[in-house]
Amino acid sequence: MQPDYSRQMLLKEIGARGQEFLARSRVLIVGAGGLGSPALQYLAGAGVGYLGVVDADTLDASNLHRQPIFALADIGDPKVELARAAVQRINPTVHVELHPVRLDADNALALIRSYDIVVDCSDNFRTKYLINDAAVLAQRPAIFASVYQYEGQLQVYKPEPRHACLRCIWPDALADGVVGNCAEAGVLGPVPGTFGTLQALMTLKILLGLPGQLEGELLLLDFTNFSSMKLKAPRRAECRAPDCAHIREIAAEDADIEITLPSLTAAAQLGLEVIDIRTNEEFSAHPTAARHIAMPILLADPGLLPLGKEFMLVCASGKRSLAAARYLRKRGFAVRSLAGGLQALGA
Repeated sequence: MQPDYSRQMLLKEIGARGQEFLARSRVLIVGAGGLGSPALQYLAGAGVGYLGVVDADTLDASNLHRQPIFALADIGDPKVELARAAVQRINPTVHVELHPVRLDADNALALIRSYDIVVDCSDNFRTKYLINDAAVLAQRPAIFASVYQYEGQLQVYKPEPRHACLRCIWPDALADGVVGNCAEAGVLGPVPGTFGTLQALMTLKILLGLPGQLEGELLLLDFTNFSSMKLKAPRRAECRAPDCAHIREIAAEDADIEITLPSLTAAAQLGLEVIDIRTNEEFSAHPTAARHIAMPILLADPGLLPLGKEFMLVCASGKRSLAAARYLRKRGFAVRSLAGGLQALGA
């Protein structure tokens, strides 16, 4: 059975011609989580012909309340494979291109350049800025969303004079862990679901040339009281579209910033002092023999680590420790991150 697009084709702005254009369109979705799940559903349902999915994670039970394209029986399976199966159930005519990798400085530009538009459904600042910089260099539109507990924001970048990129508004990325993501701060499932749906809507608007694309604006929604606000976010005066005065290249990752070890005691044998940067609650529930400094405290006062020593940062999954290691290295500290975190050690 073939999908029926008759309801959306009734819209005079779409019609048969617009539907044919959607069938030829290529959209890259970075992150198959709380934002990516509804984005994939609605873009597949609308008949976008080619959907690329970037995600290196496997499904965890804690994902299910906000990622409705997955099921309990899927736990432990790669998210990209599960995402493809979900899209095929919705619309078997859609071509799903899988990228089971972490977006990084080596692959971001090539990946984004091969699609018409990129949708940021990631949950960390490092990836968002990487998407932003690659989109600017590739001259591709990007749709950003960020969620914090009961609120979030939506922003659109296009290589046009009225559209600011992330660095026009915030020239330097916040270190992940300063502001909690869903794993640390908590989230109510429909909140990212709403923003992922808005990202899908904005993607379709851009592809079809429909009006109302948040040109030079940020949309903020707070679901504690259902308030909304649009803030002006103009491109910086020194930027000339499509170029950005702050972006010249994709910054390369430090090759040795992550380290794989069989245990925390193995770090001491290499002369590394282990610093556990998990929250107080995490550390109390599952203590380690390492020195404990919660990540926000460490980033606010890096002097807690004496210069001249070498450190290995650990957290639950390795994501926060990697972000903190990046931040501290820029400030002259000799730090590394335990790849995969305590989960990789079975701790």
